[in-house]
This record gives sequence, structure tokens and C-alpha cells, in this order.
Amino acid sequence: MVWWLIPVIATVVAVAWVTWVNRPRPPADTHDSLREHERFKQAMERTDPLRPSAPAPGDDDPAEPDPRP
Repeated sequence: MVWWLIPVIATVVAVAWVTWVNRPRPPADTHDSLREHERFKQAMERTDPLRPSAPAPGDDDPAEPDPRP
């Protein structure tokens, strides 16, 4: 009989966890949401220090001759 407690307790814990995870959330504050979005954009724009970055348009490459007279 004691062995039946394990699946019963596991089921009760799983139901409680699913109920907790799916609870209604308060609406997000607009300012907080915009701040988080800006942080996300800045993180996506950062360059990876391990990956060489491509030269920006208009940067002169010393290996190529200057085409301007």
C-alpha cells in the first residue's frame, strides 16, 4: 500500500505545479516592457568577441588601394 503513495504524491505535486505556472499574471507595465525590449535589442546588437566583425561600409581596407583620385 505504501508504494501507491509515490504516484499519488507525484500527481498532486504535478497538478500543483501546472496550476502555479498557468496562473493569471498581472498586466506588464509599459515602461518596464519597453526597457526590457531595449535591453534585448542592445544585447542582439553587441558583437561576439570571438567572431571577427565585418568592416563597416565606407571603412578603408589597407589591403585595397584607394579608388579615389
